[in-house]
Amino acid sequence: MGDERALTEPVLRARPEPSQLTKDARWMVLIVLLALVVQQFGARWSTGFSRDGVETTITSHPWVGWTLLTVGFAVVGFVVAIARRGAPRFDEHTVMGLALAGVIGTTVLVWLLIPVEMTWVQWAVEHGNPHPFVIGNVDLVSRYADYTG
Repeated sequence: MGDERALTEPVLRARPEPSQLTKDARWMVLIVLLALVVQQFGARWSTGFSRDGVETTITSHPWVGWTLLTVGFAVVGFVVAIARRGAPRFDEHTVMGLALAGVIGTTVLVWLLIPVEMTWVQWAVEHGNPHPFVIGNVDLVSRYADYTG
C-alpha cells in the first residue's frame, strides 16, 4: 500500500498558541482605535449665539493632545507590561489593565469636557472675553452687524 512513515508526517504544522500578552496587546490596539473614534465624535460640537449685534459661532474640533495622550497610555502600558512580565506584583496583565483604564479614562474625560467647555466658552464670550482660555480645539468666529466685508 505504500510507505507508512509518509502518512505520519503532518502536512501542515500546527502554529503555537499566541501568549496571553499577545492577545491582550491585540485587544488593546482594538480598544485604542475604538476610543480614538469615539473621541473624534465627542470633540466635535458647535454652538452660536447673538448679543448686541455680534453673532458668535463657536466650533470645537478634535485636539491632537487627546489623541497623543490616549496612544501614550497604550504604548507606555505595553512597554511596562513587557518589562513586568512574570513579576509577582504588578504583572503584565495588571499593567495592561491599568493602561486600558487610562485609555478609557481619557475618552470619558473628553466626553465630560463637552458641556463644561461649551458652557465656559459661551459664558466667557457673553461676559466680554472674546478669547477665553480653551484646551486648544475651539474656534471662535465673530461677525459684527455693521461689518461690510
